[in-house]
Amino acid sequence: MNQIPPDNIRDSKDPRSGVQAEVSPPRADGSTPLLWLTVLSLDAPAVAALWQLLFARSFHVRLSVSVTILLALVVWLIYVADRVLDALKAPARGAEATRHIFYRRNLWAFLIPLCAGSVLAAWMSLTQLDVRIFGDGVVLLFAIGVYLLVVHLVSPRRQWLPKELLVGVLFALGTCFPVWEKMTESSAMLVANCAVFAALCWMNCTAIEYGEWSRLRRRRFGSPHPWTAWMGRHFLPLAFAVGTIPLVLMASGLGRMHWQILAAELFSALAFTLIRFKEKTISLDQFRVLLDVALFTPIFFLLL
Repeated sequence: MNQIPPDNIRDSKDPRSGVQAEVSPPRADGSTPLLWLTVLSLDAPAVAALWQLLFARSFHVRLSVSVTILLALVVWLIYVADRVLDALKAPARGAEATRHIFYRRNLWAFLIPLCAGSVLAAWMSLTQLDVRIFGDGVVLLFAIGVYLLVVHLVSPRRQWLPKELLVGVLFALGTCFPVWEKMTESSAMLVANCAVFAALCWMNCTAIEYGEWSRLRRRRFGSPHPWTAWMGRHFLPLAFAVGTIPLVLMASGLGRMHWQILAAELFSALAFTLIRFKEKTISLDQFRVLLDVALFTPIFFLLL
């Protein structure tokens, strides 16, 4: 017996002509209130702010509140800009993710906040940041601009590196570099923890892209980068492997001074494993939201 396609995405034929009908857009039958975090692009800024605060606390760095606020604002602006660019493209044959449908229907409502937020971010950058953080931030912002151009102009199959990897690395660098700049001496442990965090961000993006390709587009079009497809097929062992890194560092004693970050990374990896294991029992929207919430683990240690 054929299985019903997930998330209520079904093909149908006109009974009179026999012509294949367009795939209907996803319904929110299995949606969750937390979905607003995604459609309003609030999930990524929250993740960035939480991890930056935890990195700063763990490495005994005093960051100005304005630095973290600016980070969250810039991340939000980048994600909104990315989705606005997605909304300007032709609809994906009716098989669009909820966030893309939301932006397509409310495109103009985001333009004023996007412009106002950009002005505010520019003012904060010029008045609240020191020279070193400002300079490194400009370089990173340029790299992000190049990323947006490549992602929206070049087919995934023709890209040398998967966009999910680039997002993970740039996201982690943007979160961690202010902490690095404020440290009095370099720390290999900061680099190691930032690398694990980048891997978690990469896996988050990979799981979302692979899940939408498999369940929403049903592997018919919009194929992801080959690396993304491979990681999607082997996600569980990869999540387990990433989770063993902070576990080994804690067990060896190398990370005892920064155990909170290592524990947060371990819990996020374990959460990824559980969510992927239960993927077939939840809707695609719930799957995506939970993958983002899995990166909220720093909040438990910030409240200690």
